[in-house]
Amino acid sequence: MSRDFPDNLAARMIQALILSIIISPWLPPVVLLIIALLTPFFVKRPWPIRGFPEGIFIGFLLLSAISWCFNPSWIYGIPVGVIPMTVFLAYYLLAVWIKRGLDWSWYEIQRLYLLFWVAGLYIAVVVLLQGIGWISQEASWWGRLLGYSAIYQNDLTRSVGTSTNSNLAAALLICLALISTYAFSVLKKRWQKVAALAAFFLFCVAIWMTGSRGAWVGLTVGLLVQVWMTGNRRRTVLLFAFLVLLGYVIYTNQTLIPREETLFATITVRIFVWQNAFRIFQDHWLLGVLPLHFSQVFAELTGKHIYHAHNIFLGVATEFGVVGLVLFLLMIGLTVYRARKWRKMAIRLEEKRLSGMMLSLIFAFLGHGMYDYTIIAPQVGSLFFLSVILIHWQYERRCRMPAPSPRVTEDQRKSSAS
Repeated sequence: MSRDFPDNLAARMIQALILSIIISPWLPPVVLLIIALLTPFFVKRPWPIRGFPEGIFIGFLLLSAISWCFNPSWIYGIPVGVIPMTVFLAYYLLAVWIKRGLDWSWYEIQRLYLLFWVAGLYIAVVVLLQGIGWISQEASWWGRLLGYSAIYQNDLTRSVGTSTNSNLAAALLICLALISTYAFSVLKKRWQKVAALAAFFLFCVAIWMTGSRGAWVGLTVGLLVQVWMTGNRRRTVLLFAFLVLLGYVIYTNQTLIPREETLFATITVRIFVWQNAFRIFQDHWLLGVLPLHFSQVFAELTGKHIYHAHNIFLGVATEFGVVGLVLFLLMIGLTVYRARKWRKMAIRLEEKRLSGMMLSLIFAFLGHGMYDYTIIAPQVGSLFFLSVILIHWQYERRCRMPAPSPRVTEDQRKSSAS
């Protein structure tokens, strides 16, 4: 960093990003843009292009440019390829900002996620108030600004939180529930553990009020990954059996989830989308059709407007082709490997659990992504890719720096306990 760079600006911008995810669906792109504009002026060191996940972001950026050249399309007069190129450039610059601008240990990352967790109670409260009718989801300028008004969703029995869409709200609530289990395992005082447990059930109730069935799959996968990362195989198997049984009851009982569509109607729509998305993939299997252009191609094929493939892997394949799918799977595989290595090199239990919690968020998005494609939205995608970047960063710090002392300062003990 430049000597003129304020010491706390890098940290403040990351905190602003994590809080913007809570407040409104429109704020995360703004914060990412600010970070992207500041990075060239303050980050003076050589920027990596072959590391991870920076190389993945650069790969998607180049892939988007090449794909658009072979299959040009426009939306509102703007080349479609410019939009994913800008998004992946922003994620790349976010990785550079974090790796070159921050000097955080696992403790500061823990505080960041606990800040997100406490602030996330706002989403749960909004969801609950929408569910009982105290906050309207009807279209209004302030409702759209704060994410209260439902967009691309006709079923107003499903709460949308601060995301304008119930599935996006459910994705964030899954992460908050998973952070609750982490907080329960690392916080020391009894009242803190009780509060963490209460928060977990509050977020689960909020998930239920979004009416998302796929969210329970995501939560189940996330919990399994958290337990798996502890190294206790027996506990993982028992939890898996229990959660599968519970998930089956919740998913198949049409009266347990508040939404107008029946389970079979939802499956019929999903199968229709998946079949036609796969047809698009077959026609554009190498480089894909890019986001936003997918809806145009889908409308030409079926006469219906669907904005994404409603499956994260099929969505990546149709939008970025086989090349993009390989890049995405490579990123996921390396993230799992590095999270496991980070956990093995960690000394304190809190740090080991932190690596498991962060990996569980990523897999919760993937589990939920079997029925939806939420990371395409900046509000959810920012949290997904931020977690990926932080895992790789902490792994690199552990490999390239001496292992820290297992002792922490008294101030950290007091802060953790409070």
